[in-house]
Amino acid sequence: MSDLRIRKATIVDIPVIAALFQTTLKKVNIRDYTPEQIKAWGQKANENRWRELFAGDLVFMMAEKDGELAGFTSVNANGYIHSMFVDYRQQRRGVATLLLHKAEFLAKCKGAEKLTSEVSITARPFFEKHGFDVVRENVVNIGGVVMTNYSMEKLL
Repeated sequence: MSDLRIRKATIVDIPVIAALFQTTLKKVNIRDYTPEQIKAWGQKANENRWRELFAGDLVFMMAEKDGELAGFTSVNANGYIHSMFVDYRQQRRGVATLLLHKAEFLAKCKGAEKLTSEVSITARPFFEKHGFDVVRENVVNIGGVVMTNYSMEKLL
């Protein structure tokens, strides 16, 4: 997508990243998770949690289209992708693919031998399409609410 701009996110971007995350849960992930699961997932990711993530070893990248946040991802030097979310209005337009390619490039530059992630039921087909394999199915407990995700990896 030539009209997308990828840039490194900074701590001042947390409010728009957090808002996109919450909206994506409610408009996209709701297809595969119950309202109770979406609520628990969303409550776990408060502003303090985003600040912790930004202070850690993750590099956050944002895709912007016409000055608006279209999606974001984060990856560390070991190739661990912590998050990838795309605005519900930008789904299936190449945003996630572009972000994934950028994350893969950064991981390779840091010497990572594989990409790993825990991905939602919703995201699993996307990651499989891009060469990831399921390592295992996980049962995650967030505040007493149980949900499923998948540990996936891709050799670089």
